[in-house]
Amino acid sequence: MIKRKYYYNFFSFISFFLLFFFSFLIYKYFLKSEPYIVNFYNNELSSEFEMDIANNLENLERFFENYTFIEKYLINRKNSEIDINIQIKEPFAKNQINQEIIFTDNSIGSFSFFKEKYINSIDLIDISNNPIQINNYLRKSLAEINNLFEISQIEYVDGRRYNLYLAKGPIIMLPKKINEDLLIFIKENYEILKNNTNFQEYLDLRNFHEKTIRAK
Repeated sequence: MIKRKYYYNFFSFISFFLLFFFSFLIYKYFLKSEPYIVNFYNNELSSEFEMDIANNLENLERFFENYTFIEKYLINRKNSEIDINIQIKEPFAKNQINQEIIFTDNSIGSFSFFKEKYINSIDLIDISNNPIQINNYLRKSLAEINNLFEISQIEYVDGRRYNLYLAKGPIIMLPKKINEDLLIFIKENYEILKNNTNFQEYLDLRNFHEKTIRAK
């Protein structure tokens, strides 16, 4: 009889303890918790993507692993407010076929992650059917090429080289390897070629390194 009473008291204590423990958790994490006000300090991200970020505040580092176009972020908590400052990488072009932005390190982000104003601010259009890959040759020469041409569109061809579509019409077919010799040749001859009636449709530099150039 005493033994049975002992077990009864023991299980009663355990039941009471578990009830108290779970009641405390509910109070602490649900009833007592105050809603946070989340402030974003950026002009690029869409409100939908900001909402996704706000819903993952407890594990942002893992959440951002899926979005490689984010360069870095800073979070500042003040009482019931959270300030989030996100810096994204430098954009290279936008692909309207795939509804994506391509960044200079080959990161890709869907249009849905960004505000329309930011998407419209990217001038260069990638018209490749598959996402463009920015190789080391193009990456190193990109600034200089942009200074030489007014490029409106770029196309990644055969998984190894690029076609540049100039704003005024002609196409420049680049070789796979973009080196200093090629850039010097274009600098010294582009003005002459531009005024040549043979250069109305394209300038074919695909075999430049074999000393073969064609224009039409």
